[in-house]
Amino acid sequence: MHPATLLQTLLACGLVLACALYWAGRLFPALAQKGWRQAATVLRQVHAPTALIRYATRHATPRTGRGCGGCSGCSGDRSTPDKPFR
Repeated sequence: MHPATLLQTLLACGLVLACALYWAGRLFPALAQKGWRQAATVLRQVHAPTALIRYATRHATPRTGRGCGGCSGCSGDRSTPDKPFR
């Protein structure tokens, strides 16, 4: 196998894996939080830089339901942030 073919194959597999992890995290947030919590634990054990540990810890905490989620549901005439769409 040529090195260029191997590199292209690894790059394509890495891209597909990254997309799969992203969408798994979006569709199953509880599972993603558990994964971030485990990643933070592993980063602490290997003495990773504190910025990486903080990043993983921040993503491991559940989000509150306050604020706009960016769904553009409030942009219409029939809905306001104070009154839910019906």
